[in-house]
Amino acid sequence: MALAGALLACAVPTGQAAFDVASIKESTSLETGGAMRLLPDGGVRAGNIALRGLITIAYQLQPYQLVNAPAWASETRYNIEAKPEGQATREQTFTMMQALLVERFQLKFHRESRQVDGYALVRTRADRLGPDLKPSDVDCAKAFAATPRCRTGGITADTMTATGTPIWSLVQLVVAKVGAPVNDETGLAGTYDFTLQWSNDVAPSGDRLSIYTALQEQLGLKLDRRRVMTEVVVVDRLERPTPD
Repeated sequence: MALAGALLACAVPTGQAAFDVASIKESTSLETGGAMRLLPDGGVRAGNIALRGLITIAYQLQPYQLVNAPAWASETRYNIEAKPEGQATREQTFTMMQALLVERFQLKFHRESRQVDGYALVRTRADRLGPDLKPSDVDCAKAFAATPRCRTGGITADTMTATGTPIWSLVQLVVAKVGAPVNDETGLAGTYDFTLQWSNDVAPSGDRLSIYTALQEQLGLKLDRRRVMTEVVVVDRLERPTPD
């Protein structure tokens, strides 16, 4: 449930996992791109990364879910080196990143449910699926190790190949590509085998289609624009860190 108005990150909770050593420095690079790596020991190394991006990664948000962040959170970039004490799991790394944001950037926020511009994923025809979408006879989430063909699935820059996968996984991909919330209104239960190929170009050419056209022609699904409810994280406080 949404917790409108409740401050969820006022301070680092006692006992919460935190990095043993963390360095945050404002980047002097003139480049606009940045990168972040989660290291094998649970540490974090980020170069020329905007704070807005760091927040969305730490809290595992889609970009549209973070609202009310100040302009400098997108414009000012940072170099970050953070190391845990000993070995940390991926889940612990995200928790430590959150603690770092609260402690060093004074992050405070609350969650709300809001109606925003988005899409509904629906079927183009009720009586048939697209040529590249077929009901599967396996559920790879339950039988991955015992089903060799489950290993054939994967996602590249412009292709998603899935075996024994629920439509939910496709929806997550579409959300990332269109940058907006997507409600699954296909009514398709169970698992499916499919291949979706699209173009990331602004003006697709050749044999690669836009994600919107590819969904229709290959899977028999389409995106309808509409207002949808989604949870957002509303920034209440965010400050520049003291240089270290």
